Amino acid sequence: MDLRLHYPGRGFPSVSVTGGRCALQCDHCRGRYLRGMIPATSPQELLDAANGMASQGKEGLLLSGGCDPLGRVPLDGHLEVIRRIKADTALKVNAHCGLVGPGAAERLGRSGVDVVSLDIHQDEAVIHRRLHLPVGAEAYRRTIRSLLDHDLKVVPHIIVGLSREDEERSLDLVLEHPVAGLVVLVLIDEVVVEDQRVLGIVERATGSGMKVALGCMRPRGNWGLERDCILAGVRDLAVPSRRTVDWARENGYRIIERDDCCCLGIDGSL
Repeated sequence: MDLRLHYPGRGFPSVSVTGGRCALQCDHCRGRYLRGMIPATSPQELLDAANGMASQGKEGLLLSGGCDPLGRVPLDGHLEVIRRIKADTALKVNAHCGLVGPGAAERLGRSGVDVVSLDIHQDEAVIHRRLHLPVGAEAYRRTIRSLLDHDLKVVPHIIVGLSREDEERSLDLVLEHPVAGLVVLVLIDEVVVEDQRVLGIVERATGSGMKVALGCMRPRGNWGLERDCILAGVRDLAVPSRRTVDWARENGYRIIERDDCCCLGIDGSL
């Protein structure tokens, strides 16, 4: 049985089209994840960064950035460059788009991105108080539909730990749609999220036939949770602990190491 282990730091850099800027300043991030990304606030900076990655033999890049006040990552100005990158290099592109409407989804689809990562939230208390967004839960449903309507490969992300209602209702929404797979993340620093709470989301998703990855954002070193998620059907795991890798080999899993994002290949197509 195959187990794909993803190490994005080795070959899949993250790029921020806003540098360190984000209008939302969500409580669980406050822009700190942007600080570890390559800034590319102009199309030329993105093109130069991508050409450098291609010359170094990188696998691809995460195209992301901070959000505007309505939860949108301002990718539009960079999409023509993405078309050039896809035409001229072998780089894969994972676009983290935030909330979008039909027009933005159509433009994103024409750009040739390989996959779209989309954070999902359905608890309006979380949306308003923690994410500081002036929209309702329905905005996420509209975004998924718009992306799928334009033939994009969508991999939603659910964060376990913000609220039980948020994670459960977000999974309800994801399971209603023909997405490529689901990435489960775990809140860091604020609270200790019980393993069983994470495992419950994983088991519900895999039990429905959904392909599930355990993503990068989670407390490190919890090899027991990683093992239990694998036993529950997770076949894509970002940056696992060494003990988990050893356990998997000892228990007959065929280890496939990839220098990319866990969103890529989650459905076997990339």
